[in-house]
Amino acid sequence: MTTQQCEHLLDYYNGHLSELEKSQFEKHLENCSQCPEELLELEQLADYLPFASDVVEPPKDLEDRVFANILGEEQRATNVEPFAKRKKKAWFFPSIAAALALSLIGNAYLVTQIEDQNEVVEQATIDQVVQYVDLAAVSGNAKGTASIIKQGAQTSMVVQASELQNLSNEEVYQVWLIKDDKPERAGTFVTSKDGKGSVVFKFNEEFTKKDWDTVAITLEPDANSQLPQGDIVLASEI
Repeated sequence: MTTQQCEHLLDYYNGHLSELEKSQFEKHLENCSQCPEELLELEQLADYLPFASDVVEPPKDLEDRVFANILGEEQRATNVEPFAKRKKKAWFFPSIAAALALSLIGNAYLVTQIEDQNEVVEQATIDQVVQYVDLAAVSGNAKGTASIIKQGAQTSMVVQASELQNLSNEEVYQVWLIKDDKPERAGTFVTSKDGKGSVVFKFNEEFTKKDWDTVAITLEPDANSQLPQGDIVLASEI
């Protein structure tokens, strides 16, 4: 069991991991003796927790009351059942129920904030597709597209690919933007079980200024490549 990976259990359950982190954690689940059990308990506990039909901002003292009730129940349960009957990892403190309850409280508040912010963004900005290209397969039968999108002052590139070969060990797919044969990293992704993958790369000021001539996807041995090391899978002029 990898303790560092185990610490990502709540983020995995709540969907807060990136595609790469999610894939790495799912590999960890296959070999960990504790995390699958804890994940099942989280899912079972969620079925019993009451949810309001509308998302509302939680009261300021709700966190303290939740902790007080949960810790009180744990203290009473300790007097009846020996603690040794159930082993729990130290990092999962004070309990799965407490962590899940606080996680749900945070999610409810976060959803409310995101919805409010999205209303403002949707009224103020409109997405504009600046460029769209089909990526040509250099090796294999993969297919893909690359879109450069402008939203207000922010420019981003969205790359999507399918029919990619399965990855092994620490392999990843790396996206590169190329200018005069000089590549720059523009995102990393792993594939789903059906060979699909995507990445959204936000341009900083330096990337926005450059007139890129090529976008490419390579198969890399790991996510640390600063320059392309593997074979080019898909590419296109832009």
